Amino acid sequence: MTFLGLGLLALVGCSHGPEMVRLPAGSFIAGSDPAETAAVHYPAVNAMREQPSRKVKVAKAFAIGRYEVTRGEFARFVKATGWRPDGPCSFLDPAAGSTWAADTSHDWRHPGFPQSDRHPVVCVNMADAAAYAAWLGTRTGRHFRLPSNTEWEYAARAGVAAPQWWGKAEYPCRYANLADTSFVRAFHIADPELLFACNDHFPATAPVGSFAANRWGLHDMLGNVWEWTLDCLNSTQNGAPSDTAPRISGDCGSHIDRGASWGNSRKYVRAAAQHPDLVGARTAVLGFRLVEDLP
Repeated sequence: MTFLGLGLLALVGCSHGPEMVRLPAGSFIAGSDPAETAAVHYPAVNAMREQPSRKVKVAKAFAIGRYEVTRGEFARFVKATGWRPDGPCSFLDPAAGSTWAADTSHDWRHPGFPQSDRHPVVCVNMADAAAYAAWLGTRTGRHFRLPSNTEWEYAARAGVAAPQWWGKAEYPCRYANLADTSFVRAFHIADPELLFACNDHFPATAPVGSFAANRWGLHDMLGNVWEWTLDCLNSTQNGAPSDTAPRISGDCGSHIDRGASWGNSRKYVRAAAQHPDLVGARTAVLGFRLVEDLP
């Protein structure tokens, strides 16, 4: 691995795994206030997970993936280790009225829509993601893992307090893969609340890096796929750490995902939004991004 200076940031290149971006120490306000969630008609039980907002200290620099882990990267891990991400994957089935279904014919190789090796891997659970991180660490001699909830949000905001790092852009499809007109056409979903009134040209996942990076050079921090974090599910942010440590109390049979996906509306496409999934869940909207602990 090599480090390339970019002011406060540095890219970490590695032939065996994802390109990483070094983020500086600092602090930020995590979570949202009630006005933000009310503006997008967010259900109260969901809004509580990201409230109250609080100041978080990021005491030490860390690196995070510039992109979501790709299908090609995950395939190299599977080939090298024989890891078997078995079990059904939940997918959105347009043939069944665009309802969610799950069966063993759908997996990370066959998520229910076309993908190349540059698309983010989906249909992976927490164990799959952790095994990939451990394998990459063994190959490189470095320490990779999933991000904590607050590390993820710090990276996603990139110093911006607004719900989305691009602010009030008139054409959000320039910045993220969202529930847009192409998604609605492909999956026959008519609910106007889901619709971003633009076309990102990807009804499901997009190759990583297809959209603009945030101010810290990170792509797809909002949209494309949800991303696993280390934090257990809790009903509110009361009692959450004031630093970047993961919250490992609460319902640890479920963990928090971040970032929203190609099928999500304005309710979810926000830096503060949190969504829980069972740790064994594999879905066609859920992947992961890695953090590297730096010396």
